[in-house]
Amino acid sequence: MKKINIFSHTYEVNDWEQVRDEQLEYINNSGLSDISDIHICPHDSELKTQLDMWEHSKTNDSYYLYLHNLGITWQKTDYEDITASYRRWIMEGVVGNWKEYISYLDEYDVVGDNWKDDTPVSNWAPDSIYKDMVYPRHFATNHWWTKSDYVKKLQNPIEYEKKFYKFVNRVSWETWISSYDGNFKEVRNDISKEPNDAYQNRKSKR
Repeated sequence: MKKINIFSHTYEVNDWEQVRDEQLEYINNSGLSDISDIHICPHDSELKTQLDMWEHSKTNDSYYLYLHNLGITWQKTDYEDITASYRRWIMEGVVGNWKEYISYLDEYDVVGDNWKDDTPVSNWAPDSIYKDMVYPRHFATNHWWTKSDYVKKLQNPIEYEKKFYKFVNRVSWETWISSYDGNFKEVRNDISKEPNDAYQNRKSKR
């Protein structure tokens, strides 16, 4: 089996240490900590963490697990519980059942949960100023497994973001990993887990 590297995007706001420690506990309990190199990446943008992974892939033959501290900007709001619950559901899959996810990487390039195809923004936000834009395909969880042979084929993530100057930065963070012509595997699909009430009230974020 290839070497495993975990890149954990850790946005250091609010009670970020608690979320970091929670995610490390999942990693330790799963046994991944015994066989992986863990990179805690304290950046203000997920693309910077993805850039770290992209650069790493150029000189390493590796499997990658990408994580981020989802829910951190919803702490101490009405949506803290539902975003934390979503994060834990995701971690139970990609970390708790990592052996299943990684088993698909012989055939697939990226493995994750809650896959979404290209979707017009107007489908969920008909009044948005971006309603004519198509939101590219992606894993809605933005936690996934991949491999270096695929990652190094992708565009520099900082350059990739420039395609979306008219939209929020979230779109580039979520869609970079599926922006190349690869094979994608969805393991679980449960849209009910997504904290849509939070997403519809983004002005509440801290």
